[in-house]
Amino acid sequence: MNETQIHQESEEISDSTSFSAVAVIGFFFSLVGIFSIAYMQTLPVGILGSLMGAFVLLTASRYRLNGFSRVLGFLALTVGVVSISWGMFQRQLSTDSDMQQARRIAELYLASLSADDLDKVYYLVGFQFEPESPDTESDSGTPGAVMVKAKNRLATDPAHVEIRTRKTPAKWTFVSLDGETTGSVGYSYRLRFRDDGQTIPPSYWIYARKDCDKYDIQEKVHWYVDSLERAK
Repeated sequence: MNETQIHQESEEISDSTSFSAVAVIGFFFSLVGIFSIAYMQTLPVGILGSLMGAFVLLTASRYRLNGFSRVLGFLALTVGVVSISWGMFQRQLSTDSDMQQARRIAELYLASLSADDLDKVYYLVGFQFEPESPDTESDSGTPGAVMVKAKNRLATDPAHVEIRTRKTPAKWTFVSLDGETTGSVGYSYRLRFRDDGQTIPPSYWIYARKDCDKYDIQEKVHWYVDSLERAK
């Protein structure tokens, strides 16, 4: 065996055992991506980790990466994809659950409003039904003052007055989800309902809000009705 052959074999051995830093970084990113199951902010990191893992596997032969790099690349791709898929699945379940709860709150609010059941209406807009406080005008944060605001809204808001004074019994039908909004306090869904109990069925938008962000995980979430208006 001459010196040239030995040199070539040495280079092949060296090339076959080359190490990929991309595999390590991708594996680390995919581990961070596991938190995307609970936190939406880490989802892009998990996606990047899985892409880096896929890149390592696709280029492993070209760059003659060693077995450890290939294993890390495979783990980065697998962990990243599994975490992303599970996180998206969890969010879809959460969204479906939120939609059901928003519809339930909206339907109960509309039914109570049509029946002029004000106790339920006050409760669903976040106003606990309590006796009037004698200092309702002195402090806007007192229960009595809040109740006054609720009563004024029911007495003056066009959509509320229209529904409460209607003689024909209402028959509420959910039509669609027309929008979602992140507010200063919580997350709101704008739902469209139609009163099929009327000769010319009118449509309304009702805003159902939960007191946390869309993907927040909390033991107890409170739902309220923010407002009601005639749909355009």
